[in-house]
Amino acid sequence: MSQNLVENPSFEAFLECPDRLGNFGEDLEYWSVPTQGTTDYFNTCSLSMGVPTNFMGEQTAKFGDGYLGFYMFAPEDYREYIQGEFKEPLKKGITYTLSFYISLAENSDHVVRDFDVLFSTKPIDVKIKKGITKWQLSKIEGNNFTIIEILGDEFITDDNAWTNISTSFLAAGGEQFITIGNFKNNASTRRQKLVKEKNVNGAYYFLDMVYVGEGMHTYALDEAHIFENVNFNFDEFNLGEKGAHEIMRVYKYLQSDSTLNIVINGYTDNLGTISYNKELSVKRAMTVANRLIKLGLARQRITYNGIGTAQPLANNEDEEGRARNRRVEFIISKTPEK
Repeated sequence: MSQNLVENPSFEAFLECPDRLGNFGEDLEYWSVPTQGTTDYFNTCSLSMGVPTNFMGEQTAKFGDGYLGFYMFAPEDYREYIQGEFKEPLKKGITYTLSFYISLAENSDHVVRDFDVLFSTKPIDVKIKKGITKWQLSKIEGNNFTIIEILGDEFITDDNAWTNISTSFLAAGGEQFITIGNFKNNASTRRQKLVKEKNVNGAYYFLDMVYVGEGMHTYALDEAHIFENVNFNFDEFNLGEKGAHEIMRVYKYLQSDSTLNIVINGYTDNLGTISYNKELSVKRAMTVANRLIKLGLARQRITYNGIGTAQPLANNEDEEGRARNRRVEFIISKTPEK
């Protein structure tokens, strides 16, 4: 991928080892909080705010030794945010890729599915503990704002692995700061209460590695990737709008290099017979392959397979796990030189 424009993107450079709650805006270089919300910083150097074990659960860092934790949903519209700085302003009319990694804190009793990102020409400082609204932003003079909504097809429930959140956007020009969080009030937030009782009333997530770079999203070669947002209802193989967006992104990457080929593998949960699930997984892979062909990718560059119930990502004993297993993966490789 191109150069990451985010300063201190994985929160490794800190002024003080964290020793208390709400320390994110004080302990880190190039990062701040735009409101009076108390975003937390965790690092392996700390006993009280440690990694992997801390008061919100247990999670190793995706990169390095540190990560942050914040509320994406809480009672009375309470919100927490992070605000970072770019190495240089974004360029007008240029497409950038934005990504970061999220993991649900084990002690959360709610989950959400959407994230909001705000780009601004100057830093924000709003003296509130509740969520930042578009109305509040409109009252700030001398600053330009662009809000991007990253809408998920499913709730982000994984408290073990890190989930990649990614999108592409067109820069207005001059953006120097990035703010990540939830800009919706509780009534407008798509959330879900977990069945199991937890210690914390709200949706609290860990976040690591923020990336903003010029150009389209790229993929490691000869490695399996999951088509993000390409999810299927039980016994179905139809594509949703968000899934189509991710397929378009993969298509653009493949079209950037004519020597790249793609293998698409479809999967199912364990409900149903082995033969039926094998056929269903083929249909899911074929649906993605046909969308790439319709977009303009040559048929000879595509191979698709049905794996069926094999290689599950999650436990098939509950609906949450089965939903994760109803997926499509892909591997991109270069054509061998003759």
